[in-house]
Amino acid sequence: MEIIAEIHTDYPEKFGIPKQAGIVADSVGTIRFCGKYNVNEAVKGLENYDYIWILWQFDGPVSDNFTPTVRPPVLGGNKYEGVFATRSPNRPNHIGMSSVRLKSVELTEKGPVLTVLGADMRDGTKIYDIKPYIPRDIHDISRHGIATDGGHRHLEIQNPDLLWEKCGEYANIIAQILQNDPRPAFHKDSDRIYGVKYANFNIKFTVKLNTLIVVAVEIL
Repeated sequence: MEIIAEIHTDYPEKFGIPKQAGIVADSVGTIRFCGKYNVNEAVKGLENYDYIWILWQFDGPVSDNFTPTVRPPVLGGNKYEGVFATRSPNRPNHIGMSSVRLKSVELTEKGPVLTVLGADMRDGTKIYDIKPYIPRDIHDISRHGIATDGGHRHLEIQNPDLLWEKCGEYANIIAQILQNDPRPAFHKDSDRIYGVKYANFNIKFTVKLNTLIVVAVEIL
């Protein structure tokens, strides 16, 4: 498999990246192609789609030792599930899959540039493939495993004015990240101060019950 492109986002590190694409719907990603794939003809017709699938590479080395079970954070980090029954990044081939909204397709002298919304990828993530998302990709399902087991937490933000004062146009996106609780699911320490980085900001916060308290906003 060859790398065809790279995505640039405002997520400089793993902590704080949404747990799934689309959760932070307004976050912007820019995809630029590389090598022989950096030709405008390769994306001809893609502008006719609202969403695309991205196959991408998780960070970290691929291990030769296959681990058949993992401990998903959604289950508290202390229960095992089969790796193929989870969306854990600890996979045999470190391949991620995300569906993102396609905002624009720009054809330039230096190759095509795709702007997407709602990406859940770290800045500089390598991309293996891009495919259009079509209506048949949606399935009417009633069972979706451990995803129903309390994995999603929506928090109320205390001191939101600090975000709007310090972060300007980024405040709404950062608020979405914080509302969806960037902490691992098994973290319950109400006295711990966390820091999540987005763009050139480091937002310090604590969480008490269902309330996230913004403690400080640092400019990086």
